[in-house]
Amino acid sequence: MTSAHDHDAPTGTDPDEELQAWGTVELTLLFPPFPAPGEAGGPVLALHDPVRARQVVEALGTVEEIVARLPDRSWEDLPEPETRADLDLVAVGCWGRLVRIVDPALGSSFTVLAMDEEIARQRKRHPEARIVASICLELGVGHEEDTVQLPGGGRVSAVRWDSSDPDAWRVHGDPAEMLRVLGVDRAVAVDAGFDLDAEPRERLWRQLGSLALGGFSSDDADGRQVSVFRVRRTEQTEGDLEEVWMGE
Repeated sequence: MTSAHDHDAPTGTDPDEELQAWGTVELTLLFPPFPAPGEAGGPVLALHDPVRARQVVEALGTVEEIVARLPDRSWEDLPEPETRADLDLVAVGCWGRLVRIVDPALGSSFTVLAMDEEIARQRKRHPEARIVASICLELGVGHEEDTVQLPGGGRVSAVRWDSSDPDAWRVHGDPAEMLRVLGVDRAVAVDAGFDLDAEPRERLWRQLGSLALGGFSSDDADGRQVSVFRVRRTEQTEGDLEEVWMGE
């Protein structure tokens, strides 16, 4: 998101220390009214709201306080974190009914469940929202995780920990029931790349999240502004970051 040389890491750490993991971590909320099933083009997005973005960051469970607001930038100009200092940067796009959060502290390992914890926090704060989470990290073994949670509690998670094992996907929840609740028929889902008749390893699980977001994908964010903040982490989050990204 920004160079580690621009901002210091927490006291006692080397801000230029290279990370042992790499990848992306995103959390997205869509607020009603939701797009009609099959509606083309995804939800209509408003201009970015930086005031609301700050409020979103202040409410994250991974953040103790905001230290500085950096210049806004375009979504496509957000690089993946590379150094320890980058782990204390949070980017948020608030585009009307859709909010997208990029926070490396929501990354998961075998023992860190930061994303699940934040989904629970967001559900409590926003019971009306659809929540979609995506993690794609290389931690020595590949880790992919896609979660969709709907208002009322319907949830599907697909997790894979070993990218070399084609049968490593573990699925929790009923994706067929989720499509029914979303009002998306199988043909529409197949066109989007999510085929219920395919093996779990052949399904594009991120596309289930896109369907829940009314067809929105990361490509739709290109050209849109986001706010970037340097933050101070909670004590627990500091330890989680070290475990997930530094391999300690």
